[in-house]
Amino acid sequence: MRTRILASCALALPLYACGSDDVAQQPDAGSLFPPKPECQGQSIQQFTGMHTQVFSKLAIGSQADGFDLDGDGDPDNKLQGVGALANPAIQDSLDDYSLLIPMEMFDFTAAAVDSCVKFALYLGNYTTDGDGDGDDTAVADGDCNDHANGVHPGVVEVAGNFIDDDCDGMADEQNDGANQTASADTMDRDGDGASPATGDCDDTNNMVGGLTGGTTRQAEICGDGFDNDCSGVADRGVGDPPGSCYPFDNSPDSISIDPLSFEGGKPVIQFTSGEVKMNGTKLELTAGPSLFAVSVPITSDIVLTLKITGTQIKADVVEQGGQITLKNGHLGGVIDAVTADTIRGLTVEQIGLTPEDSLLDAIFGNVLGTLLALPSQPNGSAHPGCKTPDIDVDRDGLEIFCDTDSDNNPDTKVVDLCVDGDGTEVRDTMNGTEVVHCTQAKLPDGTPRFVDGISVELNFETAPATLVAP
Repeated sequence: MRTRILASCALALPLYACGSDDVAQQPDAGSLFPPKPECQGQSIQQFTGMHTQVFSKLAIGSQADGFDLDGDGDPDNKLQGVGALANPAIQDSLDDYSLLIPMEMFDFTAAAVDSCVKFALYLGNYTTDGDGDGDDTAVADGDCNDHANGVHPGVVEVAGNFIDDDCDGMADEQNDGANQTASADTMDRDGDGASPATGDCDDTNNMVGGLTGGTTRQAEICGDGFDNDCSGVADRGVGDPPGSCYPFDNSPDSISIDPLSFEGGKPVIQFTSGEVKMNGTKLELTAGPSLFAVSVPITSDIVLTLKITGTQIKADVVEQGGQITLKNGHLGGVIDAVTADTIRGLTVEQIGLTPEDSLLDAIFGNVLGTLLALPSQPNGSAHPGCKTPDIDVDRDGLEIFCDTDSDNNPDTKVVDLCVDGDGTEVRDTMNGTEVVHCTQAKLPDGTPRFVDGISVELNFETAPATLVAP
């Protein structure tokens, strides 16, 4: 599974204006996230910035970690109720590098107070499958030779070809299987000081498996597609996490930036009005609100995009060895109703999510709303039992989403009625054989009517990285 980061000020609706500041809640005052101009300073132009980094940690935080998105004085993070369920999956995506978020800072030369700091976030590639054999390099149990599609985990070892066909770290091993032993071949064909018998896993390539000083295995070369140290995986050192070729440690590794990170020659995720201030004894970066999104291709036909509108960021700025990174980071915002209703195709039994239904259905029509402790409309109201989100983005009153059981089937838990904060009711309709969901309703100016949503906060840290142009 490949995780992609995609967001764009150009694609954002006016309601989700990029580069804006939170404001105190006022009735009918418009969006919580009004526009804010870009601060004066260096413009964002990819690969001209400084202090390049990558998100090394990411997890849903606690309630106390949330931002005060609605201006009521309390932190907002309704999604903390499913942190225990979601965080292991997020960690798995970090571990296999399918969730890789590099960043580049602009107009920030040193770790010091600065009234104008900008940065861009990208989609990063660290693993490769250059030979098209279906196995990536760099990940645990991955491909050990990305230049030969007949060499990868799961194939049968070929005796006498002097290479590690099955990626177990040995070439031409005997009794291949549970009781295998090293090859008895002591010839050093590639002149690297080692033979298959002494641990050379590719005796046709002197850049793989050789010995330095007669005893020490040569070091892994990150990004060359070969298993230089015969650990069994190309572009990955030994250990878990690996001791070398690991993008999340303090040694900057090269991360290729995916072309999808750009639109019209510019980074699509930009924070253009951040600043760094002293917070007690620490330097703290604050930025946003802006728009942030993670798109996850599940299959060749299904791509799920999770937008977080009104995204705000704060983090401690740390300088170590001349490298600037972010620690104790917080990223928060709103998953709006329109976005939640487009997330389909998943099966998550714990929250009642089926491929036919959307995340919106799971939240407001099924058990996820209960897990998130969303408020329900009281008995005697116009919509008893129906649930509301927690953030009134357009500030005309919280929207309501209902499963009215219009199909007379209590086992079907699908939102089919949306009620705007001004009381306007919109129901699902049919256009031929296609359902027109109520969340698709527009205001007269063409913007979505239903924009209220669920608050979310993510904790993060960064590590130094070297960014490589596509």
